[in-house]
Amino acid sequence: MMFEAMDDIGGTIIIVLDEIDTLSDDDRILYSLPRARAQGYVDDHVFPSIIGISNDLQWRDTLSPKVKSSLYDDSVLFAPYDATQLQQILYRRAAKAFRDTELIPLEDSATTVDSGTVVTVDESGREHRFQSDVLTDDVIPLIAALSAQDTGDARQAIKYLRKASELADKNNETQVREKHARKAQALVERETVVEAMREMTTQAHLALAALTVLDFAGDTPVRANPIYGVYKQIATKTDADKLGQRRFKDHLRELDMQGIADGEKVTAGSIGGPAWEYQLQVDTDIAVEVLNDTTRFADIDFHQINQRR
Repeated sequence: MMFEAMDDIGGTIIIVLDEIDTLSDDDRILYSLPRARAQGYVDDHVFPSIIGISNDLQWRDTLSPKVKSSLYDDSVLFAPYDATQLQQILYRRAAKAFRDTELIPLEDSATTVDSGTVVTVDESGREHRFQSDVLTDDVIPLIAALSAQDTGDARQAIKYLRKASELADKNNETQVREKHARKAQALVERETVVEAMREMTTQAHLALAALTVLDFAGDTPVRANPIYGVYKQIATKTDADKLGQRRFKDHLRELDMQGIADGEKVTAGSIGGPAWEYQLQVDTDIAVEVLNDTTRFADIDFHQINQRR
């Protein structure tokens, strides 16, 4: 159906695949699209191209050699926001979101403003005065700095600001202060990790459970083979399907990408490929809490599995 539609459209067709890394082992479409004309899937007047979007910088390593050759790709890396850019975003959002908070252009001669912080809110360089009765002057610069040091993600910075505001409101305080911003950072980080862990697939939960068992035993960091052995035990106990080792490693990389585990390349593997060691990046108590809230793992004793490993 897709190739028929491409024939109808004709010309240069750009197909954008968001989260392209989720294709995993089934990467046939990445082979078929660039070769669509040569294979006769589309007419000669169709010129297909692919843009793939991913947060996983290593996703290309999982592709088969023929797909890598077919793609003939190039990479464009988008750098994270720095603290200045995050401040600009937060000032604009805050002016819309908070009462008694506004951005006033300095060239607005009809308005006389004697207080507030002079800021720029975009790349134009135009200056505004940021006035707020509910945000202290240090809150937005602090949140921007915290986010820039971590991920440089605007969504994360906005979450920090929202959570800080909720904390102040919950305590019936009239202003959002530095203490709220710092506490918000810790709460958002925990909530983000827990939410990501709860939303994972059964196979990702099994990989997390196996790594948790080895962490309890003090055996981490650990290579993929021992983790896979524990994974198979847990899969048997929970009556879950067992993946092959290559596919299982994809879920370890998923945990690494989400910041739930940390994967580090250590030496060359036995057949010349890279060898990786993994360890949890979250508290084992949090991992167990999330897993035990999942019906499949509710009755699993992670210490007991370790004893019989």
